[in-house]
Amino acid sequence: MQLQSLLLRLPREVRDRIYDFYLAYDHVDFEDSLRPQLVYMGDVPYSRPLPALMLACKSLYQELRPIVHGQAVLRVAVHGWNDRRIGFGVRGVLLFDRLEKLWLLVATEHPNWNSWLSFFGEVVHRARNLQVLVIDWNPRPVSSIGWTGRVNMKKEDEFFGIIASLEKLLVIRVHGNIPPRWTNRLDAIAAHTHVVCHRFRWWREPGLD
Repeated sequence: MQLQSLLLRLPREVRDRIYDFYLAYDHVDFEDSLRPQLVYMGDVPYSRPLPALMLACKSLYQELRPIVHGQAVLRVAVHGWNDRRIGFGVRGVLLFDRLEKLWLLVATEHPNWNSWLSFFGEVVHRARNLQVLVIDWNPRPVSSIGWTGRVNMKKEDEFFGIIASLEKLLVIRVHGNIPPRWTNRLDAIAAHTHVVCHRFRWWREPGLD
């Protein structure tokens, strides 16, 4: 059966494009929680079903295994009235030490740092092999003026400090309308990490597909 697979006969670069499309995350891939430390970092490893294609044959399993097990999406979203939750989009067992690519999707209207920053820091602490970080930023820019601005700047310092602690990080991709002052922060990181910024969002909200 494996020798007759039309998919496996295609060039690897074509198969990779197919895999990217097939493995694209959707809203149903997330299980959001108000207690992310318990759900995603508890004694029982968090897991979701493997892609069906990965189970079709041994060759496809081996080819998809590094992609499937090496990436995940961390999403911060609002459910209902100001009900902020954290969810992971992952396939198979979530093991932080084997993650090489992580999407951080902050889909809230405001940064709401206190609802997710410490958890993100714990994720980064455990995922020491991360090489690619994709930040999809939806919150409105916050002024640096006044008490609220000072608090926000302090949280931004903490956020970029967490990112700077990733010793194996090679690429940072940023999507969305980021605050202008982030440019200097990212320029500093770009001295040792490849940084790419996009004005468009990576994630598609419901009703915009």
